[in-house]
Amino acid sequence: MQYMMYATTVVFLIFQLLYTVIPLFFSKVRKLNNELDEKSLSVLVPAYNEELTIKNCIDAMQGLHYQNHEIIIVNDGSKDRTFNKLQELLDLRNDYRKASQKLKYKRIRGFYRSSKFPNIYVMDKMNGGKADSLNAGIDYANGEIVITLDADSMLEVNSLKYVNQYFHESDIIALGGTVKIVQGAERQDGVIMEKFIGKGIIKSQVISYIHSFYVRKLTQSLFNSIVVISGAFGAFYKELMFDVNGFRSTVGEDIDITLKIHEYMKANKLKKRLVYAPEAVCYTECPENMKNFYKQRIRWQKAFVDCILIYWSKLSRSFSIGVSLFFAIDGFVLGTLTAFTTIFHMAHAITSGSGIWAAIVLFLVTMLVNAIQIVISLYLCKKYGSNYSLLDYIKMFGFSQLELFTYRFVLLYINIIGTFKYFDNDEGWGFVERKGVASISQNSVASSR
Repeated sequence: MQYMMYATTVVFLIFQLLYTVIPLFFSKVRKLNNELDEKSLSVLVPAYNEELTIKNCIDAMQGLHYQNHEIIIVNDGSKDRTFNKLQELLDLRNDYRKASQKLKYKRIRGFYRSSKFPNIYVMDKMNGGKADSLNAGIDYANGEIVITLDADSMLEVNSLKYVNQYFHESDIIALGGTVKIVQGAERQDGVIMEKFIGKGIIKSQVISYIHSFYVRKLTQSLFNSIVVISGAFGAFYKELMFDVNGFRSTVGEDIDITLKIHEYMKANKLKKRLVYAPEAVCYTECPENMKNFYKQRIRWQKAFVDCILIYWSKLSRSFSIGVSLFFAIDGFVLGTLTAFTTIFHMAHAITSGSGIWAAIVLFLVTMLVNAIQIVISLYLCKKYGSNYSLLDYIKMFGFSQLELFTYRFVLLYINIIGTFKYFDNDEGWGFVERKGVASISQNSVASSR
């Protein structure tokens, strides 16, 4: 086991070197080109029991600097007042659009158009889960490109313009945008200002998102090896979604569809790319207590385990080398397997007294690597337009070091429990309670109250 620890440490350091060098030296901010023709976009918003958050999503849609788009909100048999809320906000009227009938999904009970906002549509359907709702939205979409959002996602005003700009490159067939935490954000004179405030669990997620997108996804994008396009903000050519038979009903539809696209590209020898678009931004409400954080992260880990079991045996023949390495080595070995080995080595060191110095050295190396990458991620956060103050950046760095002793151990525990809980066979929405008080459309600080 000791040799395994040394081997994983070497592999860990190699990947961390990539995650340090690539974002720092190969990231480039794109200047927005307002002269490009607007491709037709369909923004899909699956919603289940979202009566508290759906207004924020709709409000954010009203300020978008883009004309050629439609929004389809898919009410997936909600048990609360989601549909009634949509009726109140949008003043819905029957619309008789025909579906493409290329994907399968639960029965559609009605398709409506807003009389207040002509580009907003609502689909009311039988409950089938998030993937089922997305497939229904894709089948009814008129746009050339479909954009998937969560019901609590709020698009920044130029986000669709950046999506359009990226898709003007002929080799791009899918992309993921930047997802930021809305708690602590507020709109002032048309500009979104951000503050590092709130509970520790919120602060931990703010830092985690910044690092995950500006460091990890930037690196994976350079190698055309993005493992997951976040369900909170992803964009795909509609015909591509038909070609891969849409989303699979599973516990983690976003990682699965990303891998399905990579597999499709390899099978058809397509010289295409899945990229990360850091300039395209949306905001999302993160869990504000440990109960909901636990539910969310357990679901994410179950989704990853599900895809490991499905795709592992065909990684070498069905995927590129880059995707295989980032998914199998960085994702599984370093992200899941080492959670188990870390617990084992900690227990062994404590009970036997041997290997303590090796564990201390490894932890110090981890702290150093973490410090370097956090500095880089915060630098890129500023570079790509975030408006945190210098004091907030200093607080972020300090907090990122402290959380190595707190929330990182919680995540270690969740990775282990989530791996076991995968076998519960629960593939529902995995509903996480949200308050709906955080919004980039209102002139008050979006913090936990």
